[in-house]
Amino acid sequence: MWNLWQSGFVRSLILDSALLPAAVTMLIVVAAYYKTRKYPGLRSTFWAAAILAGFLVGYALTYRDFSFPPRTVLSWLPWLALVGGIVVAIADHRRYQWWRYGARGLIAGAAAFVLLWPILRQETVLAAFFAWLTVAVLWSVLWFVLIPDQRDQKPAGTTLFVGAVGLALVAPLSGSILLAQFGAALAVVLAVALVFSLLMRGSRWDSPSADVGVLILGALMVDLRFYAGASMGVMVWLLVSLAVGAGVARILWHRGTSGQWAVLAPGLVSFPFMAVAGWMALQIYLASGGGY
Repeated sequence: MWNLWQSGFVRSLILDSALLPAAVTMLIVVAAYYKTRKYPGLRSTFWAAAILAGFLVGYALTYRDFSFPPRTVLSWLPWLALVGGIVVAIADHRRYQWWRYGARGLIAGAAAFVLLWPILRQETVLAAFFAWLTVAVLWSVLWFVLIPDQRDQKPAGTTLFVGAVGLALVAPLSGSILLAQFGAALAVVLAVALVFSLLMRGSRWDSPSADVGVLILGALMVDLRFYAGASMGVMVWLLVSLAVGAGVARILWHRGTSGQWAVLAPGLVSFPFMAVAGWMALQIYLASGGGY
């Protein structure tokens, strides 16, 4: 273990994609908890900011590109997460439910268009439209299913954590260590926020926190499919793992099940489907001559 730490590459991976993002998220989460005791309604906004800040620290240490206007597809990631997070957080505090759904659909559609633009401009108008529509609809539907209403969203956070771990495992097998680092950073900050929300009595994990997770994970999955070249089968299993986790969370909620079991069960049930995606990616990697 010490020999691994002595490797500059491994040490950089651990620090940039795990330890430093986790430390930033933890500091903001703890500060938010104590500073918002008198105003608990603000806590969800601060926790969402903690998740976003932790991920952006990992992004900055790994990719170091905050150019504006963005120069590459990955350069759009922090701006989409920041602007999208603000929009959905504002919509989340509106009285009517359709504000939240409208904001999510709008952000998913806009983000899909921005991320896919280098590919869309090379296609015919009809092909580009259907490609964009497919991604935007899948992203929106998954968003609605994962975060259905104003309830405590810890189960959604657990499912997103499993999805981020799956992306971190699949991405290097598809040829992108960079996306693997981003997936690891997202998984770590989600885990930190979830653990603290479970340890701090009475803490909720409200929609803005889950919204930020869906935004970042969705953008990374688009990059994984269209730019890292992950197979359609791998992507389907990753999407199925998220959908299964969301379905289990909804069933438990309708049955009135609460407590840590209701939080952990969606992730535990979705994990095997994520593992299938990883196994499939590994088989494709080995078949292509990967390894030695």
